Amino acid sequence: MKCADIMTLNPKMCVPENEVAVAINIMWDYDCGSVPVVKDIESKELVGMVTDRDIAISVVKHFNTHPSQIKVSNCMASLVFACQQDDPIETAIELMSENLIRRIPVVDENGCCMGIISQSDLLLNAGDIAPVVTMLQRISTPYQKESVEIVATDKAPETDKSE
Repeated sequence: MKCADIMTLNPKMCVPENEVAVAINIMWDYDCGSVPVVKDIESKELVGMVTDRDIAISVVKHFNTHPSQIKVSNCMASLVFACQQDDPIETAIELMSENLIRRIPVVDENGCCMGIISQSDLLLNAGDIAPVVTMLQRISTPYQKESVEIVATDKAPETDKSE
């Protein structure tokens, strides 16, 4: 089975110059967690991906900036892993597993976004689901940071009483 056989055709896309509100509206309207970012809508040349998590973190990071002023280019990932339409679905599974990504764009020979494959696309359409289950387990394993010692105190923080 090839990637083209299970991909969602013609996903909604945005461009780097769009405000994040455009990507948010696409995610809301089409119940998806990521949007391919293309150079321009006509060419569909893939230049990035933006996820709901990317947007949430960016909006919080720029808390003094209204979300309508944050561009997709400020929060998108520009290092994008993609597979070709004619690649076997095992290629998508490998790339998603190795790079811990939940969705992967599918491009043509010119790098133009033609579709997208999600975890559920693989789970519902792969003949042998064992590799898909392994991929899901790998992607779903929480990232382990070094432990941080938290020191609790029962002393209340000092406040400025001059006000």
